[in-house]
Amino acid sequence: MTIAHDVSMPQTDQSVDGQLTDLQVAWKRWHIARQRDLAVPHGWLSLTHFQWLFESPVALPGLPGAFSAQHRAGALVAVVFADVSEGLRLAAGPQAGESVHGEITAEVAEAGSLLWLRYREVLVELVLRGGRYAVRVRDPQAPELAAFKGIPAFPVNEAWQMPATFTAFDAPRAVTVDTARDDLRQNVTAVGTVTFEVHGQPYSLTATRGPDDRLFVSFRDLTNGTQTAPWRVVATSAPGDDGSLVIDFNRAVNLPFAFTEFGTCPAPVPGNDLPLAVTAGELAPLRVTGPAAP
Repeated sequence: MTIAHDVSMPQTDQSVDGQLTDLQVAWKRWHIARQRDLAVPHGWLSLTHFQWLFESPVALPGLPGAFSAQHRAGALVAVVFADVSEGLRLAAGPQAGESVHGEITAEVAEAGSLLWLRYREVLVELVLRGGRYAVRVRDPQAPELAAFKGIPAFPVNEAWQMPATFTAFDAPRAVTVDTARDDLRQNVTAVGTVTFEVHGQPYSLTATRGPDDRLFVSFRDLTNGTQTAPWRVVATSAPGDDGSLVIDFNRAVNLPFAFTEFGTCPAPVPGNDLPLAVTAGELAPLRVTGPAAP
């Protein structure tokens, strides 16, 4: 098993003659970029707290202000109240940098997020999930970010880069799924199925639509819980006119919940369970906080 320990230079398998294959070179470049994106100061590794908002104001650990969710003029809004002397500032929009004095409200769309407030180096993110507002704290001094040494991965194997076929549904379907949180379910939009073969056996997984017409397939397999996170996701190439595409499980990635206790990631749609071990893509990350910590 190959594990990438360095954010700037992950290890990969080599071919018999000692040279990296084109697939390995492309994967290496992609993996370096992914690790760098993950390790930014206010990225997923910086999360230190998650708090649902209700009508009764609550405080966030180590931060000024009182946070709540209120119905105003028929709309649900997030509210923060703080004194100008406390140092809480707006982090987004044309008023970014201005001090919060008194009551400030904000809204986001379902499944959306807003980097709403700043206190020194810490950002407060506002999210709407399942019709409920919550805030998350992003701290560049977070333990997971400080300890991050890279994302471990299986050796690159061209056998896991395979042709597949996309069959679109007559119309997109809303599917309610579990999430990384026990107290939250969410809707995802399924657009069709991706069918491929492993050792001559056909498998079909339900896909959702992503940017640039690519498809995203969230799946479970027999490596979950021992080598990998409870589920992973892989993006396909854009389907051709005949539905043909490529699915490369070497690029199966961990969703944010694998790196933090404060993710709200949707689980795979029912039926996206592969009865085989997908020994490709990212392994479960090394953790220093939460139940997954040693």
